[in-house]
Amino acid sequence: MVIDEVTKLESSQLLKILNSLDALVYIADTKTYEMIWMNWYGIMIFGNFIDKKCWETIQVGQSSPCEFCSNNKILDKDGNPNDIIFKWEFQNTVTHRWFDCRDQALIWEGRVVRLEIATDITDKIVAKELGNKLIRDLQKALTEVKVLSGLLPMCCSCKKIRDDKGYWKQIEQYIQEHTNAKVSHGICQDCVKKLYPELEKEEEIDPRLL
Repeated sequence: MVIDEVTKLESSQLLKILNSLDALVYIADTKTYEMIWMNWYGIMIFGNFIDKKCWETIQVGQSSPCEFCSNNKILDKDGNPNDIIFKWEFQNTVTHRWFDCRDQALIWEGRVVRLEIATDITDKIVAKELGNKLIRDLQKALTEVKVLSGLLPMCCSCKKIRDDKGYWKQIEQYIQEHTNAKVSHGICQDCVKKLYPELEKEEEIDPRLL
């Protein structure tokens, strides 16, 4: 009798601790999938679990046990607890939040049950994805950026540039091949005076129109 009272007291204290956790905790029968117990954190999210199965309570759109159920990970071939704590991450189909799950099989009041403790890690997952996206964007930007540097051999007469293979190329061709810039053509005021003096005499030309 004393042993029973101690057991009840320990059980009561354990449930009190589990109710205080900022994480989902539930207990489900491994044979019937019946929900036996859920802490306050879980009840606030998933509502009443009485007379429901785990796949009806904490998942959506299920007509039978989940394909990803961890029972086969935490039970031996005879359906008894194997003392393994199965760790996995999953995006819940009801809340669409990510959870870090810890599942273990236990004997609870004469029944083999699955105890799951699931901590919300959505913020961590989102931050990781944003970080990965930033890295991908930076890597993409680096592959697209082309910078001219070093000494460029240029002909002092025609202004062609010699490339790494020894070929002389027009400066606009060289720029387009080695940068992301696009070259368009106009004519400066000095060249207008030299090549078209008659236009310069007729009127002052706005250099922005050249």
